[in-house]
This record gives sequence, structure tokens and C-alpha cells, in this order.
Amino acid sequence: MTRAAVLVTGATGTVGRALVRELLAAGETVRAGVRDPATADLPSGAAPVRLDLLDPTTAAPALVGVDRLFLLRPPAISDVATALGPLVHAAAEAGVRRVVVLSVMGVNPALPHWRMERMVQKAGLSMTALRPSYFAQNLLTAFGQELREHSRLRLACGSGRVSFVDTRDVAAVASRVLVDPDAHPAGPRTLTGPEALDFSQAAALLSDELGRQISYEPCSLLTRRRTLREQGAEPAYVRVQLVIDVTTRLGLAKRVTRGVEDVLGRPATTLGSFVHDHRDSWA
Repeated sequence: MTRAAVLVTGATGTVGRALVRELLAAGETVRAGVRDPATADLPSGAAPVRLDLLDPTTAAPALVGVDRLFLLRPPAISDVATALGPLVHAAAEAGVRRVVVLSVMGVNPALPHWRMERMVQKAGLSMTALRPSYFAQNLLTAFGQELREHSRLRLACGSGRVSFVDTRDVAAVASRVLVDPDAHPAGPRTLTGPEALDFSQAAALLSDELGRQISYEPCSLLTRRRTLREQGAEPAYVRVQLVIDVTTRLGLAKRVTRGVEDVLGRPATTLGSFVHDHRDSWA
């Protein structure tokens, strides 16, 4: 009997791409949900399928032959009921036996991730909610240009500490759950790095690795909001980033768990190792 496939949303993103590679290495059939299958840049072996979250008619066809689903919320989407609801309900009708949801550590009703988790639960689907801490990869994406051009980090996080987690670890955990759902009971899993550092310490790690001075410049929430708006960020994205900064400033982002190690059988990747692995990205 042919084993059913895994549908991965956000397959071209930071977590999704790493997850696709993990699943393919484990011998899984992967359907990668993308808006345009003809132009999608995917790892070799993944099968692109059309999935447009703004077109509910694409939900059911994308789930044909699928019994497991990786679900994330694109950063630009705040109305999760409209964008993700059709896919979640189609998954329930298709008999999907496990949904792995990419949520966030400290999820609460102020965040769209909360509504996404509740929606999957209400649909009666078996769910593992991965709740990662602050992505180390944000230093490559959201702050990559600023680090390359200005050698600085400017955030409204004060001296708050963060348990940076490598998205490669998040993807590896998601893969383990999706490959063998029976071995991993449904429920939330908080995923963090092995230590909590403030952004001054993160800047020092970058400085040591890159051989040039990287500074952390704490700013006000008003300055942070203005900067994001000047960069063209959507209002919903700005709100989420400000919530994250406030959470960090209040000391609520420093929690360290064994979530990665419990699933993978090895310690989570340190921020120092992450910076070393990606040092050429900030050249």
C-alpha cells in the first residue's frame, strides 16, 4: 500500500523549506502547497500543488492523497478564519490524522496564532502545536540588511533576554511528529534554544564571529513602529512585531525548555553555532 503524503504549507519559507528537506530525507511523499506550482523553487523531490490561501477552492484539491498537514500562518495574514479556515475544514473532511501547527511561544489571545490553534481544535483535528521562541533566522531575514549595511541591531526589547531557536531544529521536530504521529502525542510543544541571551550578547557573538563591531541599539516602541512603517510593513505585521518586542522587554521570552532535545535526542542548536554556520550571510 502506498503511504499517504504530507502537505506542507509555506513550503518555500524558512521553516517550510527545511521541513520539506527533512521529510524527503525520511522517505516521505511531500506535497508542497504553493500559489504558483510552475515557478515555485522547491527542494528536488517535492511535488508542488496549487494552494492559494486567498482562494478557498484550492484547499480540497491540495489535500488529495494527504493524511498529515503542516500548517502555518503567513506573516501578512491576520484574518486566519478567512485565510486558513477553508483548508482546516477541508482537512477535517479529508480525514487528516495529524496537523502540526506552527504557533509561537507564549501564544495568547492578542496573537493570530491563538486563533489558528483554536480553529484547528474546533475542527476536531488531532493537533501538535509547535510553539517556538524567537527565531535565530530573524538575524538573517528581518535584520540581515541592517547588520550588513550598518552593523547594528535596533529593537524595542530593552535588556530582555531571548531563548533563540534555530528553525532547522523546529523543522526537524515537525518532521519527527509528521513521520510518526503515533509516537508523539497530540498537544503543545514549546521549542527554544538551550540558553537565553539579550540582544547585547547576541551582538557580541556576531562581533566575535564576523571580526567587526556589531552594536545593539535599544529604541522606543514608537521608533520601532515608525521604522517598520518606513520599511513598508503591513499594519498587522507591525502589531505582531511590537507585541514580540514588548514580550521580550517584560522578560517573557527568556524561557528555556527541553522541547527540542526531548524529540531529537540532542541539545538544541546554540546561537553561537547558528552564527558560525551563517557567517557569510552578513559579509
